[in-house]
Amino acid sequence: MNIVGIQGSTWGKRPFFSIMNALGLHSAVLWNADVSAERYSRIHDSGATLFQDGKHIRSIDEARLSRIKYDGSWPHRSIDYVLGDLTREDIDLVVYAPSAVHICNQETSNGEVGKYIKREFPNAKLWFVSHHLCHAASAALTAPFNSGSYLTLDGMGSSTWDFAAGVTKGFENNSIGYFDKEKGLLTNFMLKSGPGENSFGDYYMNMAVQTYDMAKASKIENDMFHYANKEDYEDVVMFSAEGKIMGLSAYGKETDKNPPYTHSNEFALDVFGIDKYDYGTSWINFHKYSDVFDYIRELGKDDAAYYVQKHYEDAIVKWITQLREDQYLTENVCFAGGCFLNVCANSLIKPLFDKTWIPPFPNDSGIHFGAAAYGSFKSKERIEMPANIALLGKSYDDYVPEDAEYYEDFDILCEVIAKAIDDNKIVGWFQGRSEHGPRALGSRSILMSPKRGENKDIINQRIKHREYWRPFAGVTLEDRGYDSPYMLYAQDVLTDDIPAITHEDNTCRMQTVNDELNPRLCALLRKMDPPVLLNTSFNDNGEPIVETPEDAIIGFKKMDIDLLVIGNYLLCN
Repeated sequence: MNIVGIQGSTWGKRPFFSIMNALGLHSAVLWNADVSAERYSRIHDSGATLFQDGKHIRSIDEARLSRIKYDGSWPHRSIDYVLGDLTREDIDLVVYAPSAVHICNQETSNGEVGKYIKREFPNAKLWFVSHHLCHAASAALTAPFNSGSYLTLDGMGSSTWDFAAGVTKGFENNSIGYFDKEKGLLTNFMLKSGPGENSFGDYYMNMAVQTYDMAKASKIENDMFHYANKEDYEDVVMFSAEGKIMGLSAYGKETDKNPPYTHSNEFALDVFGIDKYDYGTSWINFHKYSDVFDYIRELGKDDAAYYVQKHYEDAIVKWITQLREDQYLTENVCFAGGCFLNVCANSLIKPLFDKTWIPPFPNDSGIHFGAAAYGSFKSKERIEMPANIALLGKSYDDYVPEDAEYYEDFDILCEVIAKAIDDNKIVGWFQGRSEHGPRALGSRSILMSPKRGENKDIINQRIKHREYWRPFAGVTLEDRGYDSPYMLYAQDVLTDDIPAITHEDNTCRMQTVNDELNPRLCALLRKMDPPVLLNTSFNDNGEPIVETPEDAIIGFKKMDIDLLVIGNYLLCN
């Protein structure tokens, strides 16, 4: 039985002979994940997480196994993956996070979801826990500090219910709360979330999709949009347009257009002719999206992207600053929800607090993780997380690839790979446990030299087939002067030595690694001069990151990769 707790916590004691298996799930259940009354509200990033006696065992998104990007279907593959030798009868608690999608509301309210899950796990108790509470748990229970506050922001969480009338009356899009892990405390309060109220995620997603549609319509000849059909294109764009537009915004410029929002504490002073307006937490009101887009359509794709990103940054910094000044947020703060994949905004928020924490899976990959962690925490288990909270999948250390060269000494293999990278080769890198979340953080990566500016175009044309404006990330050693282990912030580039990963605005989304959490990647980096690599996810555009060695080999053969490293084995194309 595992009884090691976070930061020496004594919260929770269970009988020594008892084993608690808690499973977190996020998914469609009895319906097709793509079925929705509204384009922007499909379930995505389904998956499963297992905790045993409060100890994290394994997490996986269904997409990694089904090979369908953003797969939101019932995660039967993920369940088998995380259970390992356990059976469904061994599960004591299932924690499911319902979505606000209409069909989910329908199937949960008529009892069908509960019946199905209980049939699947006949000995388990079943909890429904809100989407935002799962986001909160994913951040608070992985944070490197014991207590503090949190804020969750995304496009849409779970529905809120009027049980007297038997109808839903809205859905989560922002929540705030407080936690103290040693005391077993985790509270959650939903903030204003009516139409346009604090709708940061919904605003950015809608504006990004429309701006990307504009960009697609005006694409240059060499852009590659190689989706198999219109449906695949729309699915991928729907859930990835924000990142595309964040990258495109660096090519735009300031305009004299008015902001697309108002801030309650400022707007009320002018309207009411008063000196202070305090109705509790302040809020941002976004204007009607269609009106905003009509307003900026004439700007063209670059300046429209800049407008969307810049005013998003201004609004979120203004609002969070007010929450901090009004003491709704503390000096130690956690953030979760898809909004916190916006590295440009994150970089502006971080200096506002003494300590900030964003888990490596702030998007909906964190929902099933947070669900299982919350269930264990509320069952008074002592929570134990792995040392590297980004690597939550399986390792495949016993795998022996065919037609590969084996290196007994990994250091010598690193010397071979470093020379190949210096010779401008593209390397697939497959090591250890797989990452959980949307970033490749050194376990399932494609690596290349960042020292030649043309390498951005080379890797795009040969491997990634992405839009020209999207930057590539980097990875370097932690001792280079800053700390960013999960690639969630943008850093200013102070050198001309890494042009392939220097974006148009002279920033880079850099990951930092150390020997404790990433020993093998550190070994390779120490062979490089400077110790920096272009690091992008091991997948082609529109595909999930590879999970298994077989996936890696298929990708290696299909993509124009020169070398593939799997553990201590080297394959050459």
